[in-house]
Amino acid sequence: MKRVLVTPLDWGLGHATRCVPVIHELLKRKCTVFIAGFGDSLALLKNEFPLLDSFILHGYHPIYPEQNQMVWKMALQVPKFLQVINREHSEVEAIVTRYKIDLIISDNRYGCWSQKVPSIIITHQLNILMPKGFGWMAAIVRSVNYKLIKKFSWCWVPDYSDKERSLSGKLSEYDPKLLSNVVHIGPLSRFKLTEGDRNTFDLACILSGPEPQRTIFANVVIPQLKASGLRYFIVHGKYFEDELKSEHEAAILNTDALQTVISRSTIVITRSGYSTIMDLAAIGKKGIMVPTPGQTEQEYLAHRYKTRRILMAMNQDVFDLKKALAESKSYTGFTIDGFDGHSNSALLVQAVDHVLQ
Repeated sequence: MKRVLVTPLDWGLGHATRCVPVIHELLKRKCTVFIAGFGDSLALLKNEFPLLDSFILHGYHPIYPEQNQMVWKMALQVPKFLQVINREHSEVEAIVTRYKIDLIISDNRYGCWSQKVPSIIITHQLNILMPKGFGWMAAIVRSVNYKLIKKFSWCWVPDYSDKERSLSGKLSEYDPKLLSNVVHIGPLSRFKLTEGDRNTFDLACILSGPEPQRTIFANVVIPQLKASGLRYFIVHGKYFEDELKSEHEAAILNTDALQTVISRSTIVITRSGYSTIMDLAAIGKKGIMVPTPGQTEQEYLAHRYKTRRILMAMNQDVFDLKKALAESKSYTGFTIDGFDGHSNSALLVQAVDHVLQ
């Protein structure tokens, strides 16, 4: 049986969560799966799959600005990120040799490919959006992104190729003449559609993402929740040395527990990351999106779903819980008709079967 190494990026938890259905598919085929990563991202997968062997890779440790200066903050960290890409490539090559790995599946870790075995990168960002005033950089960034992706045997895009069904919109647009190894595997979510649950909570608040913005987000939302008189549940999205002990708070939850909380909540307040979009779509939920300031991907997705009247969105610096809840009533939320975003989707099954042949 194939020996497969799965390596999610340590940049928020979404890269790890969308590896969950992929790992389940591999285990169904009796593959021996290893996981490698860093920090909370690795901890999440170890919690989901405690019997799998795991390795620590060097982390990216992205740091977001406190104010809206994302471009310059990220630019200053580029040398560090490139160094990590080189180091993780060496680390992965060593793992491949020592543990006789047959296949690598990397979620957005650009250094996790090998010259010895086939490698796959999972990413929805084939088209990295530039902030206002930096459009002149788009062609350069696209060229570098394509160059990195071409090092892999395949690029799995967790979305549909059909633009009308696409969840990621222009984030996954690409030039097929310049990038020929792209395979659409359908949206990835660790959640599965179940029968309707009773509404135990009026809302769930899911915190996530790099610091200091995760804490800033928490400090904006949590006081308003506690003063609201509503039934709520907060998932802090971060492992703590001393786990929170509260009937309406958790540091982090496994898949089943988190799906239960979300399913039993009328509405979800969360970041507008793509993995979150896929999760809400998979189980047909309403949400209030609060994009990370300056993160173009999240700002684009928040705008996309707000203008389509699917998910309400409000910026962090003006977030008002009462107003957001009132306005959200006019938004539809996701409907599940025709959506095949849960694990075991046909496209994912086909892609896994193909690479294992």
